[in-house]
Amino acid sequence: MNVDAFASRTNDLLKEKGLSQKQLAKMSNITEASLSRYLSGILKPRIDVIRNIALALGVSVSYLVGDVDDFDPSSPYEETYRVVARNKVNLSDEEKTELIKLLFGDKK
Repeated sequence: MNVDAFASRTNDLLKEKGLSQKQLAKMSNITEASLSRYLSGILKPRIDVIRNIALALGVSVSYLVGDVDDFDPSSPYEETYRVVARNKVNLSDEEKTELIKLLFGDKK
């Protein structure tokens, strides 16, 4: 893993998306302090942490760690998954229910 690429790309995406480290940490289910340490190179994140950050930012793990330069989603499923994963903490229970109904139909 290229730690410098991870930190640089994550910081660039934060700026591009107008997110704070605090917001990304919450979306990625990690502490703000841990994220700060990952982005400053003090700690190397585990792969599950990188995956959560990538999902929250809507990019692939490969892009985030510098293996590829293209972060476009490769399928409608992946794009949808990333959007939902990135925003799940901001959705109300009612909104989550509506998404479930959209996917599975209203089976009353």
